[in-house]
Amino acid sequence: MKFVLLFLLVATVGFGVYRISLVYRSIPSDGQAREQARENAAPVVGDESLPALSPPLEASLASATQAGPQALRQWLNQNGAWVPEPRLSAIQLDYAQMLVRNNPAEARRLYAAVKARTPANSPLASRLKQLSRTFE
Repeated sequence: MKFVLLFLLVATVGFGVYRISLVYRSIPSDGQAREQARENAAPVVGDESLPALSPPLEASLASATQAGPQALRQWLNQNGAWVPEPRLSAIQLDYAQMLVRNNPAEARRLYAAVKARTPANSPLASRLKQLSRTFE
């Protein structure tokens, strides 16, 4: 009789361990959870989905971006009036990201200006939210 009870006890504990392992395997790991959260997050808006610039402005913007923050600042001063609003804000955010290491106060000021004039339903809202940890 003791043998039967001991066998039932061991079988019950073994079955319980097996069921717990099944539940544990069904819970996503941290890496999987992060990956799933990243997929479910709002898509990051690229510059190509924003209003386009004229070809000469696009070419000069590309060269100014490659030349560095001073060249991009000069480009914004010269051509900022001809750039449509969501694209102008995106370019200014790129400029602010370039300035973060050398001039963080100016980068924060520029970020605050872009954030103040950007509505919540803007295509740049998700990018502003991502950059908030950097600039605030």
